[in-house]
Amino acid sequence: MSKKLRVKILNLKFLKSKKAKAAITSAVLIIIAVLCAAAIFSSRPNTNKPVLFETGAEYVEGIDVSSHNGQVNWQSVANAVDFAIIRAGYRGYGTGAIVEDTELSRNLSEANDAGIPLGVYFYSQAVTPQEAREEAEFVLDLIKGYDVDLPVFIDYEYAHGSDGELTGRLYDAKLSAAAAADIINAFCKEITDSGRYAGVYSSSSMLTLHISTSGLAENLYIWVADYNETVTYPGAYDIWQYTKSGSCDGVNSRGVDRNYWFINNGAGSFLP
Repeated sequence: MSKKLRVKILNLKFLKSKKAKAAITSAVLIIIAVLCAAAIFSSRPNTNKPVLFETGAEYVEGIDVSSHNGQVNWQSVANAVDFAIIRAGYRGYGTGAIVEDTELSRNLSEANDAGIPLGVYFYSQAVTPQEAREEAEFVLDLIKGYDVDLPVFIDYEYAHGSDGELTGRLYDAKLSAAAAADIINAFCKEITDSGRYAGVYSSSSMLTLHISTSGLAENLYIWVADYNETVTYPGAYDIWQYTKSGSCDGVNSRGVDRNYWFINNGAGSFLP
């Protein structure tokens, strides 16, 4: 028997041995662990951004509301969650007109009185950076005089018609992912230049397919909507809107958006 053949047979016997199987199993488990760790790390918030909550917890819970949720009892909400994000207004997906949320002033005033940490968002349909800056200026004017210490978010998503189909001026514009990032950055720069924090809200699919997230400013807080068991967007994010049909003391509408805001540890390393 040749040396080469003897080596091949010995190698084959080793591969069939219990030790070899154990070694291979260990190696596979190590590889899986590394891949999982990489996935978790990729979902962690950008640690260069300020931590906005003084807590040792991994996350805090909150809601976001608009006039669709009716009149909110903010004293009850303040006892139920850690933060709230209120809609400041929206741009009509058909007309393009900018409109203030009808419950904004009452929500801001009563939420401030209740002492709950607040952010705001604006439902955008901007199709140019100039329109985005116009929206940001509109929001900044609306929140003057109120305590809004959490970020001002641009809500960047396609509109849905009454039949559920995608529609509206933003959808019809067919912008590139890079152009979408430019619009988001334009809105957020107006916000940060005013001395406030800024961020973007969008769905996992929008962030993955229609926004060049690598082109977004690094100081933005990422708020992702995903109603699956885990977030499917593979990039970094700070807030997870995990349901649109939740409940909260003080909110009597049929459903309310609920969110996890991850603090020091990885979003994605925690499964509620």
